[in-house]
Amino acid sequence: MKRLFLAIAPDAVQLAQLTQLQASLDGEGRLVPRDNLHMTLAFLGQCSEAQQEALCDTLDRLGHQRRLPAFEVTLNTLDHWLKPKIICLKGVARDPGLISLFDLCQGLAQQLGLHTSEHSFTPHITLMRKAKVLPEFKAPSLTLSGNALHLYHSQSSEQGVQYKVLASWPLTAPKA
Repeated sequence: MKRLFLAIAPDAVQLAQLTQLQASLDGEGRLVPRDNLHMTLAFLGQCSEAQQEALCDTLDRLGHQRRLPAFEVTLNTLDHWLKPKIICLKGVARDPGLISLFDLCQGLAQQLGLHTSEHSFTPHITLMRKAKVLPEFKAPSLTLSGNALHLYHSQSSEQGVQYKVLASWPLTAPKA
């Protein structure tokens, strides 16, 4: 069994912006490592080999059929979520491609008997864990372009949690 999730990775420029923002987060908490920054579309939980294979087969087929939509989302609000104790950069899901991709990922998880979100979708990137307070400054605006969907494996190690990409599928622009 592997702990898996589907997510979008920031590109190099976006990673630089996010790590610069993280550097300005003073206060108690643990910064998310640069290589772990991502925007989750579906946390899948513990997956068997058969579930992972079925998921990858379906996403391979959908990718080949150009049915995985590209999107853009602006993340421009710094927020402190009390229960998970995180600071994140969040935005609003307005792009139909993003909403469609989120719904598709959640639908696949449900079909395979995996974890599905009980919350409404708020696009966000977690910057800090075990955060106690929200810093008082205006967050920069970051436009995240979804160009590829990644299947990640969340692995615990002595160095902490590391996210490894197991598979990726290109997202395609809607046909004009």
